[in-house]
Amino acid sequence: MSSVKGKKVEKHEAPLKGTWISLGVLFGVILFTYFVLYGLYMARV
Repeated sequence: MSSVKGKKVEKHEAPLKGTWISLGVLFGVILFTYFVLYGLYMARV
């Protein structure tokens, strides 16, 4: 068993910036997945 200690990030300048970047990346991944699945579906039909 390995114990992993979490790294403390001491950056508090712009917490909202990281939040928006994370949301943007998440939205991009969801959109990309949607278009890939839609493309595969349309290619099949």
